[in-house]
Amino acid sequence: MSDSNQNTTEHDFKSKTSPPPLPAGAAVRASSAGGHWSSARIAEQQPVMRFVDISPALRRAEPGDHHPPPLRLRGESAIELVGTQPSPKRLLGARSRSDSSLVRKWHVDHASLTRRPDDGLPPPRTARVVLATPAHVVSNRLADCLRARSIVARFSATDEHVAKCRNTGFCKFTIRLHLHASEGQGGVLVEVQRMCGDCVSFMQDCRALLNAAEGKAGGLKVEDEKPLYLRLPVSQMEFVKTASLPPTSPQEEADAVAVTAQLLASQRSDTNRLGMESLVIQTDPLKTLKSTAVLTSQLILCPNDPGNEVFNVHNYVMSLLIYGGEDHPSPFPDDSALEDHYSSLRILGLTALSNALALLAAEDMLPTALSPHGEWYASVLVVRLLRDLGAATHRPLEACYASRCLAVLAGSSADLAAKVKSAGGRDAAAHAEGVGMREFALLARDAGHCRNTLSCCV
Repeated sequence: MSDSNQNTTEHDFKSKTSPPPLPAGAAVRASSAGGHWSSARIAEQQPVMRFVDISPALRRAEPGDHHPPPLRLRGESAIELVGTQPSPKRLLGARSRSDSSLVRKWHVDHASLTRRPDDGLPPPRTARVVLATPAHVVSNRLADCLRARSIVARFSATDEHVAKCRNTGFCKFTIRLHLHASEGQGGVLVEVQRMCGDCVSFMQDCRALLNAAEGKAGGLKVEDEKPLYLRLPVSQMEFVKTASLPPTSPQEEADAVAVTAQLLASQRSDTNRLGMESLVIQTDPLKTLKSTAVLTSQLILCPNDPGNEVFNVHNYVMSLLIYGGEDHPSPFPDDSALEDHYSSLRILGLTALSNALALLAAEDMLPTALSPHGEWYASVLVVRLLRDLGAATHRPLEACYASRCLAVLAGSSADLAAKVKSAGGRDAAAHAEGVGMREFALLARDAGHCRNTLSCCV
């Protein structure tokens, strides 16, 4: 290469208006051809984004400035966070007329199946071959199992034969169907692949789905799959009765709850997620002491509780419930990690609220906890929960927890029961129960219980 060409090349690198530098191979080819950089320009390749940084500033923004909805954590009453909202009856009517986007019948044409790209290799461990069975029979078995296990699914409308799924533990995975031929027998290869989420939760659903694809019993069982050590409260287990454990002081319980409050008060969103998971555990008497669960439940339901002086847990949880879930009706919102983060936070908030309501109701403490703020619960929280129940078609898991909360609220107070009824609660519960019967077994159970509770309330 001549000196003049080298000077020209150095000048182009230093100039602000010069195109981006070429890869080494492309630079050699361009110089050997005698051309300029501009004539040999190629598109720059960007790396694939593998993670997303959730900025704390996005969470602390004022209402309407950013999306997703903001969370006010200190200094405001939750009633101030609610603006004018459409009537639940009007919302229910609009959603009821729309067709469900979560069709539980997976229509697959056996003739359109293709082989797996690496069909010469052994199938993965999370795959199974179903012989002598048409593809549409296998796909319908899988759809029934997804409904029975309350797994949200979105089926591909093309010939890819892929189902994108998310279970109640926020684990996402895919199900793919391929053509399989072995020793002259045609069959269907069912492959389940985890995308993100808890491995244990995934394997439970994976085994049930693969068994259901083969037509084996057990895959369609509808129940909350809890380990044996969570079937009873810890205080009632035999090893606790025989062990000599030191008593837990009230101060130690308060310190444990204060750690959760510190996690929620953090400026880091991943720390807030840990705080919400801890809050769910501390409101469940099966996973913690009943006294600790009662203490935490009072923080959630009573904004003026002394434990909320340093950090108001009530305002934090209610901000999640009131603001979240408005603008993204799909459980797969553009497959965005940011939106999935906020969706899981809101579901954890609904879980903690339902745990707190159920525990205080069982201890006959709920009317006392709600009475100082009964007007707020009737005019704000009930209205928001009814909106979640009316959106069962698009967000069945949130509707499931909303129906649990509404059933407990209606059963604890005649005024709240009248408010739920007058706002269309029975129609919303019946609509959600129908959605659950078609697509989400857990919702069918809880919405049916909510409808029965409203029918029994005078």
